Amino acid sequence: MRFNKPELNSLASNPATRFDKEGLLIITDRQEGFLWRSSEVRVERWCKLRGNLLFYLKDKDPKSAVAGLLVLENCRARIQNEERDSEGYVFDLDFKDSPSERFITRSSAERLAWVQCIEHASSEKLNALIRQLKEQIVSQSRQPSSGASSSMGNHIDLGMPLEQQMQEQLQLHGQPAEELSVPVPTEVVAPFEELDLSELPICETALSCDTLPLDTLGRPPNPQVVCSLLPTAGEDCVWREHARTELQERTRTPQFLCTMRFQRSAGLSASTRLRFSVFDVRERMTLTAVPLGHAEVALGVIQDTSRLRLPLTSPRGECGFITLASWSPDAAVEPGQSGNGPPRSSTQLFDGSAGAGGATTSSRRAHRRTQSLPPKLGVRLFVPQQCGLQRVCSNPRLRTYRLHSSLGADISVQETLLESRLCCQLPQQLLSIWIQREKELLQEISGMGELSGEWRWRQMNLLEEHLRLLKDYSQAKQNIQQLARDGVSFKRSSAKADESLEFLPVNLHVQRMWAQNDTLQRRGLLDVVTVGAFTRHDPKGRKCGGLIKLLQESKSWKLEQSNACKVQAANDAVQATKQLRKEIVELMSQLLQLASRRSSMDMMPLCNQMVARTRTLLNLWEPSIVEEAVAFIERHRIIEEPENVLMEPMSPFRKITQQLTALELKSPELEDFATPVVAPPDLWPRGQPPLMRSNSWHPSNSSPSSSLDIRAIDSLQHVVKCYNDHLRSLEQGRQPGRQADDEEQEEATYQSLPVAWQTQSEVSAGTQIPPSDNPADLSVLQLIDLDEIGRQAQRQRHHQPPAGFLDTKLMSSSPSANYYRPTEEPEPLDLTQLNIEASVMCLVSKLKFFCGRCDSPAIRLRHPKAPIKREGFAVAPQQAPDVIAASAASGKQAPNLALDLKPQSVDSDGITTTGSVAVKKGNKFTDGLDLSMTTDWAAELRPSMRKLRHAMDRLLKTARLMHSVQRLQQDMRCNRLQASIMYRRDVCFSQALTALVSSLMLRLWGSELDMGYLVMLRDLGPLAYFEGLLTLYGNEADMWSDMCIAIEDLSAVSFQLVRAQGEVAQTPTPRITGSRQALEVQLPVPEHSLPGNGNSISFKITPVFFNIGINEKASFAETLGQTKEQHRSNWDNYLRLSQYFGRYRKLGLGSVDTGESLQSLLGFMEQQLRANVSKNVKILHLAEDACRLMDGLRFTSCKSAKDRTGMAVTLEQCRVLVREFQLPAKHVPYALSTMRSEGTRMDNVLKNIGKRKYAFNRTQVSFLPAMYRPPVGSYGKAQT
Repeated sequence: MRFNKPELNSLASNPATRFDKEGLLIITDRQEGFLWRSSEVRVERWCKLRGNLLFYLKDKDPKSAVAGLLVLENCRARIQNEERDSEGYVFDLDFKDSPSERFITRSSAERLAWVQCIEHASSEKLNALIRQLKEQIVSQSRQPSSGASSSMGNHIDLGMPLEQQMQEQLQLHGQPAEELSVPVPTEVVAPFEELDLSELPICETALSCDTLPLDTLGRPPNPQVVCSLLPTAGEDCVWREHARTELQERTRTPQFLCTMRFQRSAGLSASTRLRFSVFDVRERMTLTAVPLGHAEVALGVIQDTSRLRLPLTSPRGECGFITLASWSPDAAVEPGQSGNGPPRSSTQLFDGSAGAGGATTSSRRAHRRTQSLPPKLGVRLFVPQQCGLQRVCSNPRLRTYRLHSSLGADISVQETLLESRLCCQLPQQLLSIWIQREKELLQEISGMGELSGEWRWRQMNLLEEHLRLLKDYSQAKQNIQQLARDGVSFKRSSAKADESLEFLPVNLHVQRMWAQNDTLQRRGLLDVVTVGAFTRHDPKGRKCGGLIKLLQESKSWKLEQSNACKVQAANDAVQATKQLRKEIVELMSQLLQLASRRSSMDMMPLCNQMVARTRTLLNLWEPSIVEEAVAFIERHRIIEEPENVLMEPMSPFRKITQQLTALELKSPELEDFATPVVAPPDLWPRGQPPLMRSNSWHPSNSSPSSSLDIRAIDSLQHVVKCYNDHLRSLEQGRQPGRQADDEEQEEATYQSLPVAWQTQSEVSAGTQIPPSDNPADLSVLQLIDLDEIGRQAQRQRHHQPPAGFLDTKLMSSSPSANYYRPTEEPEPLDLTQLNIEASVMCLVSKLKFFCGRCDSPAIRLRHPKAPIKREGFAVAPQQAPDVIAASAASGKQAPNLALDLKPQSVDSDGITTTGSVAVKKGNKFTDGLDLSMTTDWAAELRPSMRKLRHAMDRLLKTARLMHSVQRLQQDMRCNRLQASIMYRRDVCFSQALTALVSSLMLRLWGSELDMGYLVMLRDLGPLAYFEGLLTLYGNEADMWSDMCIAIEDLSAVSFQLVRAQGEVAQTPTPRITGSRQALEVQLPVPEHSLPGNGNSISFKITPVFFNIGINEKASFAETLGQTKEQHRSNWDNYLRLSQYFGRYRKLGLGSVDTGESLQSLLGFMEQQLRANVSKNVKILHLAEDACRLMDGLRFTSCKSAKDRTGMAVTLEQCRVLVREFQLPAKHVPYALSTMRSEGTRMDNVLKNIGKRKYAFNRTQVSFLPAMYRPPVGSYGKAQT
């Protein structure tokens, strides 16, 4: 009786209480004796049974004090002996988790009566009776049971918990849904999922009550109103809940903030009957309530009357009044027009007086405010303009409020919770890019060929690591695709530790608040993206220190390894080479189009850009590093003798690398890596396979499957691991003298590969394969030279589209253009650079000739160098002068690499040729050309462009080879550490980028764009403020570390606005391109939003991250001194925010008042950062205000974005209402409590854990700052 002791005493001793059973019972009491000895004593007491509470008094006097009670739940009454005992008739109460209790009566009939009453006293029996009555109602109405028809029943009259809450409790207690007569599924929330935010409601109603009755002790009630509706005849026969208000404490005249909306899409009409039931909530934790009374009215009456006061009726008579203040759209709006969206203005207004008479309007306006009647409500209906909000968001939850400002006006507030449609789409695009990267690295490693000694084991280690990453990325993408097909658009917080969905952000939602103060003529939006911490959750709860600690360890490893810096530099150079090659090819494609139109005026600017990029490309590489890599390959590669190619079987390494062609060299979901029109090459060719047209290749039954099979990757990874373990054992000398067994083991290892992957060339080794016209009969294909495609294009008309060698999609996916085959010899870097220089010189000379500058000197791409001695390279006299090839001749004069050409020089390229050639004046690249006779400019430019493209391909191949050698020479432990860090970083970055792009799309589509915002995007880029409520204690310290790195990585992403036209405008989806180091996101925007000059807008964001822990663990962290890193991070982000404000003010963005306010805010923030204050949440509030003034993007995060995030978001909403809409400060606690208990954040809790309870206990609540504490009854034991 320690819990609610006064209430229980009052219930047991009140003479007006009607008990189910009273009488004398002999109870066995246990009394403590001397030296901890206990004894049992029989005591006759007066007992009272009320519901499931059995009170026993101190003695047998009915008016004596209460001694205690028993709660009759999870118990069973048992009669062991029907006969009379020595003391009387005995029966026992057996409890599930407690000792049994023994009772004795004086007669057998009295015992039987007590046992029957006790059996029917539990709530389980009561629920069974309710279900039986429901079944009888359904059978009488001759209609099938449905969630809509029986979701209310008669619970309003009986004062029991509502059906939805009962279902949630039964689910959490583990009761199967089959035992319920009402199915639990999604029909309860289906109306919310189909809600159209642009639909005009029939009417909106605010409620208030007066003269409510007192309870038996003379205390005011805790009122709450539930609105139920009775559909039209022929549909349902029972009441079902529609909406409810918040709970007010100890008042007879409540004025509720929550309003109720009635919409036609919910099946409502003017004839729909409504019942407003008023409850007195006696206990907030369990929501135990008793009914006070109810009033019934038709919806049409409410719609036609702006103010309606109805008496409440109950079995005890009248018990007060309820007042309905309603406002509706113009009566001329037809039902068929209800779904039309609001006009182009930001707010649509409807005067509530349109449907009421003149007398009603005058009386309403003349009415004065009193304490017994509700305050004056606005007479206009405000509907916010949603623009294209539901094109980027889905599944809205809506709550509306009416608040009162300090000036006597009304504040209309609409709170909306939505899911982002991009939650599953963006991680798939990122995974496609990372899958493509792993395939590239696999091709690089296999392109080195088979190495000898220790290097073969290192090579297999790298292959195993990349196959493991490829399998993990592919499996994650497949899991997300399955989730998207199921229609799920968010990841529940209860599944945050699920490794199969770790690339998805946890509980990603959009919280939008729209507010309107009609008196101030002010309206505004507040959009906050709520998302769980960007981290990789460990299912076992193990700590790793987070990304900051892991990167510091990796940095220390790199300092110990002298080769680590070279690996990073080589990787950066490879990415730069790929990008420059793509840009140069795109420029050449544009030049071909201009040449086909003979547009000489526009060709020279493109020519200058191409020369600048080529110059950068030639200066990327240090020749000494490339020569070291080539020497390493020549020294350690195993060369296969030509005469033994067809006789000896393939080694295990060659068999494994041969199967890599089955893992696809492309990612079909990305346009950047479109399906190639060339066949995958045979890495280890044997014999002369037939030629085949590249554009007619299709996968056949005998060729590897074109679809990426995760099981195939897993099988190949297992094979590589087995072979790798075998090589490691050989290196460590664990199997001496067993070479023959080793060879057998190598062969057995390969036999575990899938049979379908075996190449038919092994079966037909030594046999010449005849040419075949049927692609399905070919197992080994050879790439056709792209020069042939170019020659065919030359023979066609001049307005033919550019040839295949300028197709950047084909270039990015073609293996022959990106990697060396294992049997190919790498080309010397000097020779590749000379080919690029000569091709560019020839191309530029021809362009200048076409532009009328035939006397211009040749260009210089590199700085002059001293002549070096090189043997074995010369150019034959009959060869074209714009390319250099190797020949078997030796002992010739070394070429001059300076390329410092003069106008009168004949050998302008500085290459020594065999024989004596007469010296001629002029530019040799344009000799013989007659501008008047040249009709096809594109045909003259295409050969030089093709040779330049092929020379750049060879440069990229050499770069990839050098990168592989550098990685091979690195410590294997460093490679494994970097792989694990990269995977964790990718997981965190995927979550962060998804949240960021969702916020950007919300800003671009969910509200109107003005020119000032577009100017800010173009000149500065938006500010993205991430607010963290994590604690630097335990696992959350790792989450904070991961978030810091993930948010920092967002600053490197480029964004570009593109016009959305046609179908894209209906379902706008961003597109991610680029590589891990250089990502670009293309954001579709409404076509009318971008300026008409055709210039695209590109920008980057400026992210800032402020974190303050607020729970009980934050107190522990501050006591232990573990918040130093948090303070340092907050200070660094403050400096970044100040620098952003400096650029913001320098560009003249914002008004003068805004600049002064920001200046004072940042000054006050600096003071708060310097102050040593525990849980200084003022830092977060100042950052929120600064972000809102600069029109930035807002994010709020905690561990799961559910409990602490809900407290923070609702507090920010109230702060905005106070600062911008004149909400009185004294009304903030009540408004804050209402939003937390009945607002959309509680809906978010229900969506995540299936229960309307924040996951706080009483101790945790006491540690929270006062303004972050949830209201009583809204928290309790729940799954976090």
